[in-house]
Amino acid sequence: MPASTPDPAPQRSLWRDRDYVAWLAADTSWQFGASIRAFATLLITYAVTGSYAQAGAVSTVSTIVSAVAMLPGGVLVDRWDRRVSLTVSGLARALVYGAATLTWWTGAMTIGVLYAVGVASGLIAGLFSTASDAALKSVVPTRDLPRAIAANQGRDAAVSLSASPVSGVLMGLSYALPFAAAALGSLLQVIGTRFIRADLRPAREPAATSAHARRAFLRELGAGFSVYRDIPVLARMLPALILVNCGVNALFVGVQLILQGQGVEPWRIGLLDTAIGAGMLAGSVFAPRLIRRVPTGRLCVTLFVGCAAVLMPLSFVQDLPLALIVLALLGIMMPALNGAMGGYFQALIPNRLQGRALSAMQLIQQTLPALMPAAVGLGLQYLGAGPTMLATAILFPAAAVLVLTHRELRALPTPDRWSIGDQQAPEPLPDRDPAAGAGTVGA
Repeated sequence: MPASTPDPAPQRSLWRDRDYVAWLAADTSWQFGASIRAFATLLITYAVTGSYAQAGAVSTVSTIVSAVAMLPGGVLVDRWDRRVSLTVSGLARALVYGAATLTWWTGAMTIGVLYAVGVASGLIAGLFSTASDAALKSVVPTRDLPRAIAANQGRDAAVSLSASPVSGVLMGLSYALPFAAAALGSLLQVIGTRFIRADLRPAREPAATSAHARRAFLRELGAGFSVYRDIPVLARMLPALILVNCGVNALFVGVQLILQGQGVEPWRIGLLDTAIGAGMLAGSVFAPRLIRRVPTGRLCVTLFVGCAAVLMPLSFVQDLPLALIVLALLGIMMPALNGAMGGYFQALIPNRLQGRALSAMQLIQQTLPALMPAAVGLGLQYLGAGPTMLATAILFPAAAVLVLTHRELRALPTPDRWSIGDQQAPEPLPDRDPAAGAGTVGA
C-alpha cells in the first residue's frame, strides 16, 4: 500500500481540544444512562415474566427494530446537521425512559410495556446511533481519529466499571430508577451537544428535484454499502466481526441469565461489566502507544485472535469468577484493537458518507448477533445451559481463521503512513442559506 507523507505538525493533547471534550461529555452522558438501562432491562424482564425466552426476546426485538431503521437513519444523519440529530435523539430517549419510569411507579409495568420501550429505544438507536460517531470526524482531525477512538475506549471502560453495579444498586431501591437514570443521561447529552463549536453539518450533495426525490432517497439508502465495494479490506473483515459479535452477545446474555436463574444478586451480575471496564481502563493506557508504534495490520490481527482465544473458556464453564477473569482480559485488548481498526475504517470513509456507511456497517454486523439473545433465551428455556453455551464454541476459532488469512489487513502500516484520500484535502462545506433552519435537509 503506498505511504502518504506524514504530517510534521506536532500532535496536541485531545484534552485541550474543547470541542472534543464537549463531544465526549455529551456522548458519555447518554452512554452511561443507556448502559444502566440496558443492564436492568434484561433482569427486569425476567423478574416480570419469569421466562428466559421473554427476557431474550425483548432484547432481540429492540435490536431488530434498530437494524431496520439504520439505513434510513444513516441517510438522515448525512442530510441533517448532526447537532440536530444528537439533540432530537436525546430528547426522544428522555421522553421514552421518563414514561417507563412513571409506568413502573404507577404499577402499570407489563411485558407489553417492556416490548414497547424496547421498540421505541431500538427505533431511536437505529435512526440516530451513528450521529455521534459521524460528528467525531468533524470534531477532531483525521490523523487524531485513532487516538480519539482509543481514548473513547477508556471512557467506555469507566462506564462499564460503574454502570452495571450502579444499575444493580438502583434496582435494589426501585426498578424504576434505571429508566430514570437513562432519561437524565439523555437530557445531559442535549446540554453537552450545545457546547460543541465545530460545524457538524455534512457536506452537501447535489439536490434532487421533487420528481426524483424518492429514487434519490432509495439510492442514498444503499450508498453506505458502496464503501464495501470500494474498500475491500472492510468487506473482508465483516464475516469475522459478525462471528465474534454473535459469540460475545450469546455468551454475555447467557451468563447473565444463568447467574440470575441461580439467584445471584443483580449487583454481583453487574460485576461482569465492571471486569471488562477495568480491563479496558488498563488497556487504554497503553493503546495510544501501541497504535502509534505497531503496524496497524499486525496489531489488529494479534489482538483479534487474542480476543477470540480468551473468550473460548466461557463456552464451556459459566462461572462468575472465570467470567470476570475472561472479560477483564478481553477488556485489556479492546482499546488498542478498536482504536486501530476502527480508526482506520472511519478514516477511509468520506465525511459525506459517514452516517450511511456507519449505519450499513452496524446493520451488517448486528443482524445475526441481534438474534442471539432470543436464541440463547430459548436454548436455556428448553435445552439447558450446557448445550446452549457449547454451541458458541465454534464461532471464535472460525473468526480467528478469517482474520489470520486476511493478507491485506496484515499489511497495513502505522497510522502516519496510511494512504487516506480525504486526509490531505478535507471536503469543503458550502455556505448555507441563512434563512434555512438548523434541521433543514442539506440540498
